[in-house]
Amino acid sequence: MSEEFWRWGAAEIASAIREKRTSSVDVLEGCLARIASVNPSVNAIVDLMEEEARAAAQAADVAVARGDALGPLHGVPVTIKVNIDVANRPTTNGVPAFADRIADQDSPLVRKWREAGAIVLGRTNTPALSFGLFTNNRLYGRTLNPWASELSPGGSSGGAAASVATGMVPLAHGNDSGGSIRYPAYCCGLFGMRPTFGRVPHYSGTSAVDLPIMSQLAVVNGPFARSIDDLRIALWAMSGHDPLDPWSAHAPIPGPHRSGPCKVAVLAHLPGVDRDEETIEAVRQAAQWLFEAGYTVENVVPPRYAEASALRDRLLIHEIRAGMLDMIEAHAPPEEINEAHALLDATPHMSFDEFREGLARRTSIIREWLLFMRDYPLVLTPTAWRKPQPADFYEKPVVLTEEMVLELSPLHVPPLLGLPSMAVPTGLVNNVPMGVQLMASQFEEEQLLAAGKVIEAKVARLTPIDPTFGLYPRGD
Repeated sequence: MSEEFWRWGAAEIASAIREKRTSSVDVLEGCLARIASVNPSVNAIVDLMEEEARAAAQAADVAVARGDALGPLHGVPVTIKVNIDVANRPTTNGVPAFADRIADQDSPLVRKWREAGAIVLGRTNTPALSFGLFTNNRLYGRTLNPWASELSPGGSSGGAAASVATGMVPLAHGNDSGGSIRYPAYCCGLFGMRPTFGRVPHYSGTSAVDLPIMSQLAVVNGPFARSIDDLRIALWAMSGHDPLDPWSAHAPIPGPHRSGPCKVAVLAHLPGVDRDEETIEAVRQAAQWLFEAGYTVENVVPPRYAEASALRDRLLIHEIRAGMLDMIEAHAPPEEINEAHALLDATPHMSFDEFREGLARRTSIIREWLLFMRDYPLVLTPTAWRKPQPADFYEKPVVLTEEMVLELSPLHVPPLLGLPSMAVPTGLVNNVPMGVQLMASQFEEEQLLAAGKVIEAKVARLTPIDPTFGLYPRGD
């Protein structure tokens, strides 16, 4: 029955292995069979580590037989995005010229997952240089949304999301500086956690230089899962300080407590920004479910919301314009270049003095949010004001206005603030995933998980899906 293990969640797998109701090897073989079946259709896993994973699974079973202490992810297959170091594998970041960047050690979060017992089964696709809300590059090609190939799977962690949505693995790693976890989770119908800045250490020794300052302050790593319980286990297993990341926090990892109902600020309208009615209906429905569970829900606009989104864009786009655009133009496919130019053209230039002032203003906005969240510990918004974008959105040059960029404001506000946020699926609309976003205050991920559990209980159980189309079109 090993072929059915790919339907199981991470907690279910770890429990069955711990109780000797199955073995790590059997679970791994089930996932490998699933990969062979569906990965040719979606092109999500682009570096399969079959030999290494089999050896790790055998070692995991020996540990069980010896009676060793077992971690919370013992025997659970996972994927890691190709922009984070895995020992002895290339950290390509979707760029052919980086194919020889072989890591000599695991990134801290990979090591932490391994220490928790996880088995790294493969690496997942990303756009070139991990830029954008689509997943395509010249090295591996395009990742397709398993629900509908005409839609984006999200980016930049589109491969990670597709690997979990289709059951190739129960957990996947992603990272996020502008929606790269939450948007793929939204597009693929998953839970995706962007933790508090510093909660999960970020480091890849194969990077030639450290990121510029705003990029350092924006990027975080987090997990994808099909359930809240799995997301919780995955998050805490990758969390904790590591000296390789000076920004990583010593904040203690919480115990098994659950946060109770609280006040929720609901944002269902942003002046001047267009929206799809489906996204607003999802927010209204989620607010109703939270209300029924004892939460106090109020329509409240958080402080300086549009300003926070626009400031994030200006600070990060300034760094991209100064140091990354040439790399995108040299290494990315045409649609990613079009996306970059559309965003840069819609974002005003900044002088150095304006950049300095923007970083200072960021602090004042964070302060106002932390005070606001004393009264409203949770903020409920759409994940984006629009439905998942068509996969060919940037096939031709696109002109964006500042108002159109603000349609992505729910994705852009949390990276500026460093606050935790989570994409939560709310069901299907015309057989396409729909969802919402929850935000909490610093290091209050348990508030997100508790509220997410309420919404999860109202939505049909998320199970792995079969892609709705044939084989991935090679040569695309």
